[in-house]
Amino acid sequence: MKASGGAGWMVVGSRLVFSGVFVWAGWGKLRDPLAFADSVALFRVLPHPVLVSLVALCVPVLEWLVAVLLWVPRWHRAAWWVMTALFALFAVALSVAQIRGLVIDCGCFGSGDATKWSVPLALGRALGLLGWAVLYGLRNQGRSAGQ
Repeated sequence: MKASGGAGWMVVGSRLVFSGVFVWAGWGKLRDPLAFADSVALFRVLPHPVLVSLVALCVPVLEWLVAVLLWVPRWHRAAWWVMTALFALFAVALSVAQIRGLVIDCGCFGSGDATKWSVPLALGRALGLLGWAVLYGLRNQGRSAGQ
């Protein structure tokens, strides 16, 4: 991987942040999958408890997979697409929760106490990461996956 000049270090720095976010988030969910399943259920967007369980088991694994594949030149682009889609999906789910006026813990980094600010803060974080991911992708679309 080349890290020449400021742009190269921005790529490396972005990958470090994105990977760190996904490792941290995945770890929080894997530490207590039942609490994460409860958080997913509280969003009231999945119609069946089996889907809630499936999401609770798959999302943390997918987050860790993305965190690793962002560093693998052959899979970097696919990992970026999945990462960006996850940020968008999180932002949509949190927007729905905000519109519904739900006071819930998002479960993004494990379970926590829900306050009236839990959803708006998580939504702001998700939108910020989504924006950063889109800018990262646009900035690097002409580069090879290994750069």
